Amino acid sequence: MNMEALRVGQEFTVKEFRDKENPVFKKLSAMGLKEGSKATLLLRNGRVFLLKLNNSRLIIDRDLAKQIEVS
Repeated sequence: MNMEALRVGQEFTVKEFRDKENPVFKKLSAMGLKEGSKATLLLRNGRVFLLKLNNSRLIIDRDLAKQIEVS
């Protein structure tokens, strides 16, 4: 499933990025959101997803969320 199926407050593990060559996903990996990392969905507001990753917060849009497979 992709990130759009998650509920607020749900913890998830990143399984894979669909477009690994996209520079945005390379930047997300550098920021800590990479395959195998655990995060929590804190807020979902319209097109915005707020994630808690370790002690950081990360905001991504719906288009990116559709490209991230989680479990």
